[in-house]
Amino acid sequence: MRKQTAYIETSVWGAVVNDEPIFFRDAALKLLGRSDEYNFYISPIVTEEISRAAPHLRVRIEELINSTETELLEFTDEIVGLADSYIKRGVFPPKYSDDALHVAFASCHYIDFLVSYNFKHMVRVTRRDIIKAANTVLGYHTPIIVSAEELAEESWEEQI
Repeated sequence: MRKQTAYIETSVWGAVVNDEPIFFRDAALKLLGRSDEYNFYISPIVTEEISRAAPHLRVRIEELINSTETELLEFTDEIVGLADSYIKRGVFPPKYSDDALHVAFASCHYIDFLVSYNFKHMVRVTRRDIIKAANTVLGYHTPIIVSAEELAEESWEEQI
């Protein structure tokens, strides 16, 4: 059986090193412990955002990324162009261009899930619908955008 793929956005990594809320951390750790079921991916946007964390937190996040065999995706002109299209179409406001890039990375790389705790700009029903509509018009794959809790509780093998 093919492993599912999951792009792990910065907020999930941050939740692992934050003490509150504990259920965010526990769900993220549970999900990241399921590398037998998922291939995990990040982008240079994630590493850039993590680099701005306090040094003691950054080191813990980097160690976790390395221990989960997470693959770093590379920038392409297509990703930048798709993110720009999201902004031009109003999917994301210009000041949230990093969020547009996260979605563009997952879309261009045909990632199954984009996992985030960004409930304002990604993990919302209306935002998911807007992203899916834009990707459909533009001819791109749309990842399923979920929180770590949603994906950590799923067992895809049981559904097959």
